[in-house]
Amino acid sequence: MYGPTTALPQAVLDAMAQVVAGDLSRVAQAIPPAPAAELGRLREKAPAPGRLGLMSPAQALVRREGQAARARQVAAPANANRAQQAAVRGGDRLGGLPDLLAERLLGALELTVAALDVALPDLVAVLPTLPDGRRTVSVATMSGGSAMSPELSKLDGFVPGSRDMAQFVVTELVTHPAIAPLLVATGEDETAIAASHGARHLALSVVATTVVLRSLWPKVSAPAIIGTALGIAAPILREAPMPAAYAEAELAKRRANYLMPRHSSGRAMVADHMFALAEGPVESTVDFSENGLVAVVPGGVAIRTGHENRSVGYILRIVEEPPVVEPDPFLWEEAVEVSWHAPVGGASIAGAGRDTAPPWPGDYRVRVCARGRDEGDERYELTVWRAPLADPLVHRASDRLGHVLRGEPEPPVVVPPEADYHWIESSSLSDAATITFVAGKSATEVLRDFGADPSAPASARELSEQGTLDPWVAVLDVPGGVVAVEYNGWVASDERVMRALSSPDTVAASMYWNVNALTRFSLAKAGESLASFELGLQEPSPAAEALLEDLDVANYGHRPAKGVFAAARFTGLSLSAEQLAVIESADVGYPILPLLPVLYADTRNTEFRDVPDDRLRDLAWWAAAFVVERSELTDHPAVAASLAARALTPEAELLARRSGLSDYREHHWLWACLHRATNPDARSAATGALEAARYAVPGAAAELLDHTRAVTGETNR
Repeated sequence: MYGPTTALPQAVLDAMAQVVAGDLSRVAQAIPPAPAAELGRLREKAPAPGRLGLMSPAQALVRREGQAARARQVAAPANANRAQQAAVRGGDRLGGLPDLLAERLLGALELTVAALDVALPDLVAVLPTLPDGRRTVSVATMSGGSAMSPELSKLDGFVPGSRDMAQFVVTELVTHPAIAPLLVATGEDETAIAASHGARHLALSVVATTVVLRSLWPKVSAPAIIGTALGIAAPILREAPMPAAYAEAELAKRRANYLMPRHSSGRAMVADHMFALAEGPVESTVDFSENGLVAVVPGGVAIRTGHENRSVGYILRIVEEPPVVEPDPFLWEEAVEVSWHAPVGGASIAGAGRDTAPPWPGDYRVRVCARGRDEGDERYELTVWRAPLADPLVHRASDRLGHVLRGEPEPPVVVPPEADYHWIESSSLSDAATITFVAGKSATEVLRDFGADPSAPASARELSEQGTLDPWVAVLDVPGGVVAVEYNGWVASDERVMRALSSPDTVAASMYWNVNALTRFSLAKAGESLASFELGLQEPSPAAEALLEDLDVANYGHRPAKGVFAAARFTGLSLSAEQLAVIESADVGYPILPLLPVLYADTRNTEFRDVPDDRLRDLAWWAAAFVVERSELTDHPAVAASLAARALTPEAELLARRSGLSDYREHHWLWACLHRATNPDARSAATGALEAARYAVPGAAAELLDHTRAVTGETNR
């Protein structure tokens, strides 16, 4: 802006207030309730101090700086550097509003703004003027961007600083005696009050911006006016107090929509070694000496953490009846129940206002469970229900931090045997993987046993990002053997692969786990499978008992680490976090050609139980021939040979295996039908082949059913 932006005489501001007041209500009525309510709730979306619960001085400073930055999301001054101007040219020019919301408001207001007649001759005389001469402005547009963005760029180019002037005027008018009463929101419920609040403030910004920008540049477009107005109104609404009636209306809405039971999870912000479930701010000095975990504070409870300042994971359960099951001793190290009185209700986890206790006053009880406070990987579970006030109840008190806080002797540090593998839980393998140890073999031999081609390496990073379930493996030569790692893979949980890995005269062991807590622990020696079971949930085989004797596998804490440790113990090999880093830095993986699924006799299947086996076998191969004919592959050599032999030829088996890969699935169900027809159990061969045929030939279910009925004489399929 050429000249100061704050040199408007009071008389001009008064005149402008009168002009704005005349059109404010009409413009507000043009704003639809839904986007207006989104604007009106902008302050609520930024957690208020009471909703944050605990805040250290540093966190409070960060929050205040963030609020100030949002309030400054308006046009950069003419003398701003390029970085500042580039930032302004982005989404910040629209006040940081979501794109969809900004576009909805543009569509709602564009015609109304174009029709506004808000001339103010006195304003033109006191506004700074542009230098004489022609101006050339270059405007870049981006496909898919807001229609307001190029118009704002034109405005900045032709009238630099004009949006600063508009911001100054709107800010002055917010508290002007002629305008302030018009900004008082009305409404019967939360949505109506929020919509009124947002619409009135945006209308003020739109009308005042129209007056200023048209006075500076008569050719200014409606999108430029609306974009400028949004960039001014949004920061104001983030800082403006909510209407007086809003808190009560919002509470009524929460109560009307609150359903139980409910469950939520997230990350709680920790300050000064604690977080809170409370209705308001909590003092930073809380005494946890009574039970070492949880203390009652005004309007809620505070929970003591091991970390001083960071976030911790939590689960919040709101139930109607007290829990009847004791806290799981394998999952939780500390568990305490306490009661508190809620003056209003709606206590929330610090930093997560959506996760609240029931929004009614009264007496409540909470069971707080914790684990990992000594180790740094903390998890918490809070279960809340309505109940009369009662004394605290300690269910579990076993971690070292709790002993210290209670003034009790600290228990000795117990290092479990598998501790050297706890690093897995914070590694790239934490969610799902299989780690396999093979003694006495080279990496080339191990890759062949997996079904991979040692001469065809690929980028491990690209393999992991391909978005398929195609198996692959990475290998590392270690003293005495090889370690194989499958990221989100499970090939080595197959007993056939384990037998190959241990052939002819060595040992192999693997541990598989996934995010659903499923596991498979496998051992093999000299081509024989010694064990393959779900660790901790199935009885171990005799070969595994000695390996697991000192490992608490019934406790599912650190179960992947326990399995990997036992596998390493069996083979005499090991894997460290540093060695995994070597594997990952090498960025080498090997695609695996998977084996065909094992064919089992389905003993649960009661269909065709009175049909002779030879007739069922004929039915299975009829289904296979039916699919081959419909797929127009009768002349395929491997297919024809397999049909003739009623068995997969070696070439056909390779093709069938390859059809399980994402790039070769065109005839997957044809190969599945041929494979299933070879099931040694005749009944399972027939049902399996028919099922695959139905998928291989869409729309042929009726033909398959008619033929099956004719062959078996059964009509209930």
